[in-house]
Amino acid sequence: MSSFQGRMREYPTISIDRFDKDNLTARAYFLSHCHKDHMKGLKGPILKRRLECCLKVHLYCSPVTKELLLTNPKYKFWESRIVAIEVETPTQISLVDEASGEKEDLVVTLLPAGHCPGSVMFLFEGNNGTVLYTGDFRLAMGEVARMELLHSGNRVKDLQNVYLDTTFFDPKYYQIPSREQCLQGITELVQSWISNSPYHVVWLNCKAAYGYEYLFTNLSDEFGIKVHVNKLDMFKKMPEIIYHVTTDRNTQVHACRHPRDEEFLQGNRLPCGITAKNGTPLRIISIKPSTMWFGERTKKTNVIVRTGESSYRACFSFHSSYSEIKDFLTHLQPVNAYPNVVPLGKDIEAVKKALLPFCRKTSRNEEPVYKPLGTLKRLRGAFNSDTEVNCAEDLFDEIMPKSYRRKLAHHQDLDPVKYSIPTRFVDELKNNRTISATDSSYFYSGQASASNFVDCEESNDDEYDDDDEENKTSKELVKDPIHTTEFNNCLSSELKFTFE
Repeated sequence: MSSFQGRMREYPTISIDRFDKDNLTARAYFLSHCHKDHMKGLKGPILKRRLECCLKVHLYCSPVTKELLLTNPKYKFWESRIVAIEVETPTQISLVDEASGEKEDLVVTLLPAGHCPGSVMFLFEGNNGTVLYTGDFRLAMGEVARMELLHSGNRVKDLQNVYLDTTFFDPKYYQIPSREQCLQGITELVQSWISNSPYHVVWLNCKAAYGYEYLFTNLSDEFGIKVHVNKLDMFKKMPEIIYHVTTDRNTQVHACRHPRDEEFLQGNRLPCGITAKNGTPLRIISIKPSTMWFGERTKKTNVIVRTGESSYRACFSFHSSYSEIKDFLTHLQPVNAYPNVVPLGKDIEAVKKALLPFCRKTSRNEEPVYKPLGTLKRLRGAFNSDTEVNCAEDLFDEIMPKSYRRKLAHHQDLDPVKYSIPTRFVDELKNNRTISATDSSYFYSGQASASNFVDCEESNDDEYDDDDEENKTSKELVKDPIHTTEFNNCLSSELKFTFE
């Protein structure tokens, strides 16, 4: 969950992924992707009124993010103000203060973030230095070294600051299985289940609206069927995705979602119904992709874990692991790094301190010296896969200390030897027999959290709106003379108005 407040120290006249409070006076806005924790205030009434008066204020994002945003009618008032910038295309923009006429030029480059459809990082280059804002990102080890626009020739660009996604910047998330590993485990589990009969179905219990399309498209290709979702409008201009999903519930793989007011009451019940169209009862298993749940394990675990008679967890992440963040920063070596997310159980100062060893000041043990002609840039280092990839074979490189959370014994984990399901387990599924929790040939004893604690919550659904919060914030700002004055000062004298 992002805790970034929207402003960067180097370029305080722009706001990124936050559109309320002090950000109401920004000269330009940037949206990294369409997840609600990055969209606070984006449809707020004060910001809407400001756009009616300030004609030079724009929202910059990727083309995919623009399409996703405008599928929701609540954001239609932004349509004429959104500027879609192509990914990996340096673009110069002018930041104009309409009241004073002051102008500032800035070059912005969008880089793929690997988080969800349309997600990008923003690279800003201007008079106050070069700064990178990652938004939410997942980049594999060594991937940053292949991003040409973060380099000048064969040298890394001189980054003053990196505003970083630190969701899993915690050693207990040192090594998170890749998407490919997770897909392999899910594919084999799905295959073993749906091959029993047309009435055996799988429900992918996905928390966020966007981000799991990688699973949908690959499962669709593998089994030649479409994945059932609630609606298609968000994908209507993305043929590479919409071909693989459907609103027809007559399929064996589902990713439909419960309404918000029902999701905690339904358990593993399939949202679209538990019987086929002809009335035949469906045999359902649920697979919940998550990461934080796995971070609480006190022993090494597999990418797929059985948590109940018909429920499973899959270790799937669209945030970088601790080792991936380390690799990212070690290669870039910025002067500073600022955390955009405070991991559970941490405080922001502790996270800042933990980032210091990967920044240039600490690694060189001296302050950077700036000369009139600029500093020499570092040679791009070659990525050595042996140094990091082999640090951990599974999710953890060693047994982790016990969590303060209470645990339940006899948790059921799939065979850790490989990601696939054991042959005998497949036979049990096909014969519809119940597998004993104590059968050590299938599972080994582990420990599970006593409560279904919060996963990383990222959503974009209408059901998950924050209208009440935005309206409350708007009323508070109206009563605040400081914010009201700042807001009115950003308008030209002819366009000023008073709040009622």
